[in-house]
Amino acid sequence: MTTPSEAGAALAEFGIGDAVDAIRAWLLRARWFGGRGRSVRGVELDDVGVIRTSDPAVLYTLWRVEYDDDGGEDVYSVLLGVRAAPHPAVDYGPDHLIATVGQGPRTLIVYDALADPEAAAELWRMLAAEGEMRTSAGRLVARRQAAVDTENLDGIRLLDVEQSNSALVRGQRDFFKWSRRIEGGAGIELEMAQTLGEAGFPHIPALFGHIAYVRDGGPVSPQGVLQEYLHNGTQGWELALTSLRDLYAAAEEAGASSAMARHELVDDQGGSFRAEAARLGEVTAELHLALSAPGLSGDLAPVRVGRTHLDSWADDMRAHLDGLLRSSNPAVVPLREKRGILTARFDALRQIQDGGLAIRVHGDYHLGQVLRTDSGWKILDFGGEPARAVEERRGRSSPLRDVAGMLRSFDYAAEAALAERMQPEDPLWAHLLAAGGTWAHLSREAFWAAYLARMDGSRILPGGGAVLAMRRAFELDKAVYEVNYEFGHRPDWAAIPLRFLLAATP
Repeated sequence: MTTPSEAGAALAEFGIGDAVDAIRAWLLRARWFGGRGRSVRGVELDDVGVIRTSDPAVLYTLWRVEYDDDGGEDVYSVLLGVRAAPHPAVDYGPDHLIATVGQGPRTLIVYDALADPEAAAELWRMLAAEGEMRTSAGRLVARRQAAVDTENLDGIRLLDVEQSNSALVRGQRDFFKWSRRIEGGAGIELEMAQTLGEAGFPHIPALFGHIAYVRDGGPVSPQGVLQEYLHNGTQGWELALTSLRDLYAAAEEAGASSAMARHELVDDQGGSFRAEAARLGEVTAELHLALSAPGLSGDLAPVRVGRTHLDSWADDMRAHLDGLLRSSNPAVVPLREKRGILTARFDALRQIQDGGLAIRVHGDYHLGQVLRTDSGWKILDFGGEPARAVEERRGRSSPLRDVAGMLRSFDYAAEAALAERMQPEDPLWAHLLAAGGTWAHLSREAFWAAYLARMDGSRILPGGGAVLAMRRAFELDKAVYEVNYEFGHRPDWAAIPLRFLLAATP
């Protein structure tokens, strides 16, 4: 790792040595920075490479973030753009404009190069040429799985979405996912795309190529993946919110109060999500069938769930809960009274005799990770939950972990759509929340029934009544994760998973 003075010297060649502090500050406030809520000891430049020398200059930089709380560290990738001022880059806003350095005719603008189509186009050129670029401490290596066209690089745009990575779209041709946090070892996203592609699983975008960072004497780390652009696709989360907005408008007008009336309202106003949920349940089952195929090898090969798996999962769930209960956030106080009920749900895993198969799973499965296209549902982003360690994300688990994530997402959507409309103090909140709860219940039932029907006879799931006990444990564990995530990223949303946990019964 470079020292602070070396960091300035490494960037000084391009006239931006004075921007080091601004880059550090920008990184820590970026939406994809995963260390919110942790005490940061320092942020130092770790590696530098030159992708393009001028107009704009494009620098590949890695920054090592060290933490005080546990002595841990993360490495983040920042693609820096450098242009002479004045330039429209100043209009990128605080999300992408990092610093202005120098004076007069020597003034330079330092910014997030992924927001600049001309700078981002270099990634496509690197892939097309299967290029290799030296850095101070390693190299970037690009490899193609299909032809990459560089004659039409107009229309590249950075998607403005809330996620732990960055995504670029080129017209309606292809989609580039750029990893912000660099992790050693085989890339989960790439590994899953290759495995499912070879299995002929049709519900993912095709893989066109990838870029890896190779540290001298160290591991290979995934950096970027280029995939097929999915035409006429709508994110499952947006479809669900549209359905719920229609429902809440109708419920507010109709005033339906009984359970039967709410069921009828969900169906009559056209806002039912059941048909889509059922189709998504089938696709999810097909994903798990593909990931449990006997021909898979290494840590992708399915194994029978044994006592060690079940005890380990229960132990982890207890640890996740207890970590949350130690939080100083006052919102956690009511949850402490529920510890006995929640841990009993987790400990139920220890009593299961037939736990089905442990397989590689999606790991962060929810409505925001699926896209509805003209050809059906497509599944995206196999990187797993960003707050979990990479070893945990690469480990085998029960397919019910994915199921639980999607079931939680239906509940999440119902409350999130209502929060758009009004505050919990509004007199109509409870009435509309009951209507949203009906929508979520019917969607969950449709998804679950279709999933079970497609998995019937596969022997992948736990036997007998154990399937429900295991599913419920994973749902509660997911909600614990959600609370921790929301505390660090969207505190106003933490009430959604907290209500689910507080409603848990023996």
